[in-house]
Amino acid sequence: MDAVIYARWSSAEQGKGSTLYRQEGDCRRYAAAKGWNVVDMIVDDGVSAFRGQNTTDGGLAKFVDAVAAGRYPRGIVLLVEKLDRISRQDVKTVFGWLFRITELGVVVCTVEDDRRYDADNLDMVAIIEVAVKAGLNNLESDKKSRAVGTAWAAKRQRLAEGDRAVMTKRAPAWLSVEGSPPTFVVIEERAATVRRIFEWTIAGLGKQVIARRLNQEGVPPFGRATGWYGSYIQKILTSPAVLGEFQPGTKPKGGVRTLVGEPIRDYYPAIIDAAVQARALAAVAGRSRRVMGRGRRLPNMFGGLARCECGARMSFVSKGRKIRADGTEVWEDYLVCDAYKRGQGCRNGNHYNYAIVERCVLDSVLAQAIEDRHFEAPAEAGRIEVELAERTRVLANLRERAETAMELAVASMRPEPRALYLRLVSEADEEEVAIQVLREALVAARGSVSPSEHAKRIEELRDRMRCEDEDERLSARMKIIGALHDLIRAMTFDRRTRLVGLELVNDAYVLVHPFGEGIAAGYVADRPGSG
Repeated sequence: MDAVIYARWSSAEQGKGSTLYRQEGDCRRYAAAKGWNVVDMIVDDGVSAFRGQNTTDGGLAKFVDAVAAGRYPRGIVLLVEKLDRISRQDVKTVFGWLFRITELGVVVCTVEDDRRYDADNLDMVAIIEVAVKAGLNNLESDKKSRAVGTAWAAKRQRLAEGDRAVMTKRAPAWLSVEGSPPTFVVIEERAATVRRIFEWTIAGLGKQVIARRLNQEGVPPFGRATGWYGSYIQKILTSPAVLGEFQPGTKPKGGVRTLVGEPIRDYYPAIIDAAVQARALAAVAGRSRRVMGRGRRLPNMFGGLARCECGARMSFVSKGRKIRADGTEVWEDYLVCDAYKRGQGCRNGNHYNYAIVERCVLDSVLAQAIEDRHFEAPAEAGRIEVELAERTRVLANLRERAETAMELAVASMRPEPRALYLRLVSEADEEEVAIQVLREALVAARGSVSPSEHAKRIEELRDRMRCEDEDERLSARMKIIGALHDLIRAMTFDRRTRLVGLELVNDAYVLVHPFGEGIAAGYVADRPGSG
């Protein structure tokens, strides 16, 4: 007779121990004693049987589907350590599952009490036995769940009241829990790695590039991973824990984590400030980059802006590196209408030389796009930036909570959520006023320079775009990309005139002529259709 071993445990912590070896060993010894041939083994790691996840979308559910599809012969044995490995749900659910799988021809055997359940022996004695076991298992799980839930509710309440005692030994990867009473201690080597990730992101590097760099440098990954991945870089960049915040939540075994209450500030030691995280996330949101050739990164400054007159986006196309007659090396990069490329009816077959378009646009509007805020700020401005970033995050949280309270008020017609909504809106209004004051203070703190000094700073920034150092070059380009996207509302490529129209946020309209020789790079013009 053939048998399939099934092993399950509810938490990752259990998986780190010997539970798998014990369950597998007991089952294999039992099968050997019965003379059964073990043909497969199914493992549900960290999956709850109390919530029934293993029987709905876990490995056990896939086994049942395979049996129903005829991939296992009738009479196959499902061998488990004990019944609660299969389910800890209510009696009706457990018996319904057992009845279904035995009707499919599966024989369920439990090692602990040497019991066998199949379609031929589910008599009254077996029904009572299963009912008693299932009832006791479900009751035990329910008590544990309630006890854990009550304990965590009390912990969250203490946190909300200002208690900053360490509630659990689980901590972000750059912190450890030490001492008695326990405290969080920064693992400096890891914290330095996190800070580098933010610095590289602000400089314009993408999460995949950062992961590759860390792997190439041999920086040990956090946790049990075998290397760095872009998804984990993204998780670090968006984590409130880097700012010292802890967001309470609940997560049933096998379920999705749900946030509970407000973020708790100053729970963890902060390893970066809010302004740094804000700049990093802004860099991620505004980045549009192409990777062209080995070791050559070329940000397309106009990604998301450049549109053909037909409305389709302008695609970045590279025809590779060329050597001119004079021996100079150039890259033939072009912007081409995507609809024209794909034969979707657009007649704009013009290939706009990317380097010339870029130069003309920068000559025309960079002085307007680059402001004092795009350069390094003095210490006082840096302090205001941090506070401004903190208040901006608080405002976003207040607005989100106010929206939720409004939905509850409408759905329940209760006065409590309505009162909460009004309080949150009032607090949000106060934050908006404070943010406006901070913005004005930031302008004053940064100060301004003379037009000649401003022109000099812009020229130096453009020189950095041609710097030999790749990171320095990319950092300059990303700074300019952010400034251009703040200024330019739309960028349209005309087929007939071959002009490029720039619609600015201040309602000015600038035309650039990337095909013209001896013509000014750009000039202010009337918007098409304005008369």
